[in-house]
Amino acid sequence: MFGRGTFLDREIEKWHLEVWGVLKDRFASEIPLADTPVVLPTRDFFPVSDAVGHERALHVFACIKRAMQMEDWDCDLVAQPPRPTGVRVAEFVTIEGAQDPGGTFRIDDTGRPVITYAPDLIERPAELVAVLAHELAHLLLSSEDDLVDDPTHELMTDMTVAYTGFGVFGANAAFSFRQHGDAFGQGWSSQTSGYLSPRSWAFALAVFGLLRGDDGGMGSHLKPEIEGLRQKALAYLRKRPQLIESLL
Repeated sequence: MFGRGTFLDREIEKWHLEVWGVLKDRFASEIPLADTPVVLPTRDFFPVSDAVGHERALHVFACIKRAMQMEDWDCDLVAQPPRPTGVRVAEFVTIEGAQDPGGTFRIDDTGRPVITYAPDLIERPAELVAVLAHELAHLLLSSEDDLVDDPTHELMTDMTVAYTGFGVFGANAAFSFRQHGDAFGQGWSSQTSGYLSPRSWAFALAVFGLLRGDDGGMGSHLKPEIEGLRQKALAYLRKRPQLIESLL
């Protein structure tokens, strides 16, 4: 009758703010939010390259590491085997859903970090950036044993993506739905990337902008539905400054 009392579920919102406190406590000395760029899909962050295939993925990977201030972190990038492309549900209808992970992170037997990615993402660079940023966030968190063991670790990894300035990519990739068709049939493809819901991403982006001091113009690069939610989250937080006072 009177609308939502909180922007997110109360416990989820409390968790969000606690995670921001943890990330600032652990990483502010190495990655201060005031110096964290709002990474956007522009040539400033991703210079043009003629590289193709895996070399192109390596170029994008290097750009992400540089923006994340992780250039000196050793890590191998490996392409996964190609993913299956579709399930036919009728003579002329297919539904495509990439259920295999777009990326993975592991420490190999020699102690070296290894990130893998689905090679089809090379043709969808914004999604590739979201996946690689998420896996590099795993690397950033890997030395924090208590955070790695936390049951919300994957969600916390998405929050780390926001903390390191890649929230625009993470939020836009949270859910995508595409329809395609021609004279021989039609189909739909859906894909989720990351673990936070679109509403949680909007809240994380709003908190990030307020803690950083400005939003870096991210609004014009967000999907309209995400930007609309972010504006609502900003209005909510500005009416309740006490929620982030301890984080400033």
